[in-house]
Formats: sequence, C-alpha cells, structure tokens
Amino acid sequence: MLDNLRNFGRSWVAKVFLGVLIIAVAGFGIPSVFLDLNANTVARVGDQNISVRDFDRVYRSQVNQFAAQTGMTPSAQQAVSFGIPNSAIARLANDASIEILARDLGLGASDAKLAELVREDPNFAGALGLFDASEFVSMLRQSGYTETEYLNLQRSAASREQIGSILTGASVPQVALDIARSYDGDQRTIEYIELNPVLFSVSDEPSEEELQQFFTENQGRFRTVETRVVSLLPLTVDALAQGVEVTEEEIAAEYERIAPQFVVPERRTISQLVLPDAEAAQPFIDGAESGASFASVVSEAGLQTEVASLGTLAESQITDANLAQAAFGLEQNGYVVLEGSNGYRVIWVSAIEEGGQQPLDAVRDEVAQSVAARKAQDMLFDVYDEIEEARAAFQPISEVAERYGLEIYDLDLTSDGAQLADISTLPEGSTQPIVDAVFNASPDARVTPAISLGSNRTVFFELSEVQAARDQTLDEVRDEVVAAWQELQTDMEMTRTAEDIVAAIDSGSDVFTVAAEQGQIPQSSAPFTRNSAGAAIDPDLAQAAFQGGEGYANYVSTQDGDVVVFQVTDVTPAAADAPSQVAEALEVDFPDLIFANFVEGLRSDVGIRINEEALNRVIGLE
Repeated sequence: MLDNLRNFGRSWVAKVFLGVLIIAVAGFGIPSVFLDLNANTVARVGDQNISVRDFDRVYRSQVNQFAAQTGMTPSAQQAVSFGIPNSAIARLANDASIEILARDLGLGASDAKLAELVREDPNFAGALGLFDASEFVSMLRQSGYTETEYLNLQRSAASREQIGSILTGASVPQVALDIARSYDGDQRTIEYIELNPVLFSVSDEPSEEELQQFFTENQGRFRTVETRVVSLLPLTVDALAQGVEVTEEEIAAEYERIAPQFVVPERRTISQLVLPDAEAAQPFIDGAESGASFASVVSEAGLQTEVASLGTLAESQITDANLAQAAFGLEQNGYVVLEGSNGYRVIWVSAIEEGGQQPLDAVRDEVAQSVAARKAQDMLFDVYDEIEEARAAFQPISEVAERYGLEIYDLDLTSDGAQLADISTLPEGSTQPIVDAVFNASPDARVTPAISLGSNRTVFFELSEVQAARDQTLDEVRDEVVAAWQELQTDMEMTRTAEDIVAAIDSGSDVFTVAAEQGQIPQSSAPFTRNSAGAAIDPDLAQAAFQGGEGYANYVSTQDGDVVVFQVTDVTPAAADAPSQVAEALEVDFPDLIFANFVEGLRSDVGIRINEEALNRVIGLE
C-alpha cells in the first residue's frame, strides 16, 4: 500500500492536487509561520521586527520617566490612556524605518569604527579616564545587554546618525522668516466705538407667541440637571469637636501643657533709608547724637519719599545679621546709620510689640479648641461604631448625631457639588469623592456605603430622592425666559447698529462722523500688535483688526459683552531686523520638524503591523 502511495505521489495528478491545496491554504488566509507575527515580536516595520525585549526595555524606561515626573507609577490601563505604549512603539518604529533606509543606501559603521566609539565612551572609562574592559562588561550587565546586543544597538545608532546628518544645517526659507516677523511685529492703529449693552437694553415684554417660540427654540437652556436629595452627616474630628463640652479645669490644664506654644517673640516695625555717601549720611549721624527725631531729619533732607518700610518683624525673620542687631538694639523711634559695601543706610524703629508668654485669657478659645479636638479624637471610633450600628438596624442616624452634637445637612445635590461649599467641617478636596459616591448610589438601596475621606474622616449619607433631568415648562421659568429674550433683543439691536456703522464707514464716512450721528464717543488707539501689546484694548478686538489692511472696518463682540466697531487707520510693517519669538522658535525647531516629517514619511512607506496579543502581554493587560 505504501508503494502505491509513493507511486501516486510521483504522478502528475498528485502534483496538481498538492498545488491546488497550497493555493487554497494561501487564499483562505490560514496562518503560517512565514506571514504571522510570532509571540516574541510586538510589531513589524517593513521587514524589521520589534522584539518583545526591545519594546519592554523602551516601555519600562518611559514608564519610569513618567513616574519620576508625576510622582505616580501608572497601572497598565493608565499607561494606555496616557499613550505610553504607543509612544514606545512609535519610537522603535521610527528607528526601524531609518535603519531600513540606511541599509538600502548602504550606510553603516565598520567594526573598527564601532570599536573606536566604544573606547571613546566616557561611561566605560576607568579611574585613569581610559577605556576599561571590566567597566564595559559591568555596565552592560547592569543595563541588561549582552555585548552583541550593545554593539548592534551602536551600529544601528550610527546608521541613524548618518541619515540624520542629511538634514543637518537645514535653514528656514527667508520668506517663512519674513512671514513670522510680520506676524509677530506688524502693528495696527484703529479708531473705534464701544457699544455698551446698557444703552441698547430692551425692556419691552414679548408677546405670548414670541415668548413661546423663543422658549421652544432654546429649550435646552431651560432644562434641569439631575438632582439627588440627600442627608449628609460628616464625621470628622472638627465636626465632633463642635459638640464637645469643655470645662474650665480642662482648659487650665491644657494651657499648662502647651504653654510654650503661646510664647510670642518681640516684633519691631522697621523702616530703611538708603543713602549714597558719607556726606548724605552725616545729618542722620548728627541727629541721632543730638536726639533729633528721624522724621525731622528726613524732612530737612527732603527724603520723605525715599523711606521704605521693611514691615513688622521678629528678629529671627531678618536674614541680614547687621540689620537685625541694629534694629533690635534701638529704642522705639530710635534710628542708627549703618555703613555697608554699597553705601550707607538709616535704620528706623517706629514701633515695638512686646513679646513673652501670652496669658490664658488671650488664648482661651484656641486652648478650648485644642481640648475639644483631643476629646473628639478619642471619641471618634466609638461614634463611628454607633452610627454604623444604627444604620445596620435601619434606624435613623439623627438620634446619634443629636447625642453628639453632630449636624446633618439636607441638600439637593447636583453633579457639580456646589452645595457642599457651605459645609465647613468637610475637608478640602472632598467634593468630588462625595459627589461620585452619591451619584453612584442606587436609589433602591436601604443602606448606602459610607464615604471614606482618609485620616479618620467619614461622611455618611441617606439618599431619599432622585430628581431626573427634565425639560421645564414655560410657566416654571417664565421670568428667566423673558429675561433671556430681552437679552437676545439687546444683542440683536447692538449688532444691527454695529452693522449700520460699518456700512456707513464702507460707504466713505469716517468713524468720528458716524459716532456723532449715533450719539457715541469715538476713540483712537495707540499702535498695537496681534497680541494687543502696546494698547489697552481687548485681545479679540486686536485679532479682528489684523483681518484687513488700512481702511478695513468691522465689529467684534468682546469678552465683557460690549460690541466694538472699528476701522484700521494705520498699518506699520515690522522692521526687517525686528526681534521675533516666532521666527526664533522656527529657526531652532526647523531641522527637527523637517526630520520628524521625513521619518513619518519613511514609516508610512514601509508600513507597520502590531501584534496586539504580545503588546498586551508585555504591558500587563492580560
């Protein structure tokens, strides 16, 4: 039977059959080891493979860099959302695309050149500054490279550098620099009229038909947002301390315990007068010796406006040792002349606040708060347990809250959490966690989970009603709709007036004549650039003025709600040698920009395929 099979295999019928089978396999796309990416390949760029090891090395490096910059090590899902895996693949794909071009052009580095590069690398130098083979091996081991891998990486890098050198020295075309300087430095001068909404305010009531039509067309403006009716009970040390009773004996004992906290240093109100030379300083030296007041000497010298206040300071707050010693050696209203490397200065002490131990009466409230906070901290866990027991038994928590002087807040909470701003006992940054918990809670749940805010801070809540977002009726918001309609009519009246003024200017009239006809006051600007530098005008107005040349007229709505009609009266081109940040940035970035686009074109030509399974496995999504 085997002989018959062998004979059949040699026949032309068998060969035709096998040929049809091969074509069928290829045509139906059955995977093969020649076409598919294997498990050790993350992507293929042209005929170059990006291995799992190479990708992992670059990916981990970028994750570590992200963690160093943000202080947070991202999870796999976060890394994907931040685009870190895609960035690593793009970097490796760019390198592969350049290497393919270098290979096609016959570029590369000889073994002798590679050896020279390695010997000159300062990372592999020994104590004498010369290449050290043991240091070379040690550094490669720490970096996770074999010698062959490292040399291959250097060979590839050398090839890429040769491709990159093609664009070295690429310069920006002069016309582009001229455009950049023009954009940055051109100036406009305008005459303009500001139309204020107050002067065009419409107070007429709309008819019922007009109001209904406006309401229908703007229904989205009068839609409610989802609101959740909740009762919030913050349980924090601050909240619990407000209901704690403190006795006079406890206050006195606490004051004795923390008395050093209430020792205040002496503070002095110090002023300084800088003088240029010894001649200018002599009247102050003589005045201090004779007992003349600082104010009288300053007045005689005509230097009243030169006296600078340094503030009311403790000695420890003054970094200048000479100044501190001089100021705290004076009596009140005393002054002294100090000589320094930059000339002379007069130091004057106008007031002295005595330091020392503050009496109990002066700090009673602060001490009482300290006692209450300490007692509240001791009670916190017991109160927490009582609240949880009440909730577990489906009992109202109001009884526990009342017993400990805790306040329950009944709120109509919206997703922006604005209603939480008035609750002083909530810690900073707690708005979003509370909103998330309340809006994620099921209205059917009998017990809602407590909201932990960290550091023994908890918020309990009971959800009593969910008011879904809905379209309001006209009767519910009639006053708001009328006000919105009147505001629209005001804007339309301002716009019509502005259009009439622009039409008059375009017909040959000038801004001042038209302004007089409209009862408006015209103004002229100083020259300004696109960013409105040089004139105190609205940025939107500055941008609009650059939409045309001399004589160009138009109007623009400003951020303040005004409408400004303007005409360009003068155009001043930028000087050919004028400094321009845009031009400077263009010259610096141009070679990199050209090279980046060049590499992007290379990568597009050679194509890229990504092995999603291998990629997800490396970054930890599987």
